[in-house]
Amino acid sequence: MTKYEDLIKSLKQGVLLPLYLFFGEEEFLVQEAVDLIISKAVDPGARDFNFNTVYCKGSSGNEIVNLAQTFPFMSDRRLVIAKEIEALKAADLEELVSYLKSPSPTTCLVMIANQPRFDKKSVLAPVEANGAVVRFYSILDRDVNAWIDSWARQRGLSIQRDAAQYVWQVLGSDLQAITNELQKAVIYIKDRKNITLDDVKVVVGDFREYTSFDLASALGAKKQEKAFLVLSRLVQEGESPVGLLGSIAWNFRRLMQVKAMEYAGMGIDEGMKKLRPPVIFHQATAFKEQVRSYSLAELEKVFEVLLTADKAMKSSGIGGRLVLERMILRLCGSDARR
Repeated sequence: MTKYEDLIKSLKQGVLLPLYLFFGEEEFLVQEAVDLIISKAVDPGARDFNFNTVYCKGSSGNEIVNLAQTFPFMSDRRLVIAKEIEALKAADLEELVSYLKSPSPTTCLVMIANQPRFDKKSVLAPVEANGAVVRFYSILDRDVNAWIDSWARQRGLSIQRDAAQYVWQVLGSDLQAITNELQKAVIYIKDRKNITLDDVKVVVGDFREYTSFDLASALGAKKQEKAFLVLSRLVQEGESPVGLLGSIAWNFRRLMQVKAMEYAGMGIDEGMKKLRPPVIFHQATAFKEQVRSYSLAELEKVFEVLLTADKAMKSSGIGGRLVLERMILRLCGSDARR
C-alpha cells in the first residue's frame, strides 16, 4: 500500500499511474489528491473530451471499462474518476477487475471508495500491481500543527508556532475549515511571508463551534480536558444539560452494542455497519477509538454513572452543568488520555 506522503510527492513530480484506489477516513485529503491528479492529467483545452466522473451506484462495470478504454482526444492521456466503487455489484466488479489486470496505458483511472476500509482483494491486488492503493487516515490532533506548517511551506510562507497552535485550538482537526481560514490569512497578510498569531486571530476568531456529538465523543474516548472544554462552550451557547445527557447516553448505548458484538467475535467495523442508523462516515474513526477505549465491564459501569447523573438533575438542587462536570470526572478518571 502506498503512503499518502509518497503519493503526493510522486504526483508533484509528474508521475501518473494508470490505476489508483483511494479510501479512508479523511475525505479532505482524498479530494486534495484527486485535485492534484486532475491538474496533472487533464489538459484544460481538451477537458470535455478526456475527463469523466462516474458514480458507481448508478453505473455498470461495462460503462467504466468503456470509458477507460477510450483513447484520449488530442491529448496524451484521459482521466476517469469512479466514485463509490464499493457500490458496484458482483458482476460489474468482475468486469472491472478484468480491466484492472491489464489497464490502458493512456488512461488514468481513479477509483474512490466511500469507506474507512476497502478489503476486496480481487480489486486490491491488480491495482497494487499496476498502480497505487492509498488509505487516507484521519489526521491526529498531535499532527495538526505539523500539517499547518507544511501547508504554509508549500506556498512559500511560514507560520509562527503559536499561530498554528491557535488555529488548531479553535478549529480542531477539520482540515477543510483550517484550509479556509489559512487562505483568509494569506489574503490578509498581503505581501508578507510570515503568518503571525495576531494575523490568525483577526481572520479565525476565537470561538470553535461544538455539537453534543463532540461532547459524547470526548467522553467516549476518555478525553477529560476536551470534555470540559466542549461542555463549557455548549453551555455558553445555551444547550440544555438534560439534552446533553441524553446525547451522551445515546452514544454510550451504541458503544455498548458494538462492544457486545465484538465480544461475541464480530469485528468492530462489521458491528458498526449493523448499527441503525449507521455511524456517519466522517465520524467512523472517532467512534472506533471510543469502542477501543472501554471494556464491556467498564461500559456497564458507565450506565450507573449516567443514571446517577440523571437522578441528580431531576431531584437535587445541583445545577445541570455541575452534575455533568462531576459525571465527566467519574467517566474519564485521573488517568484519562488527553
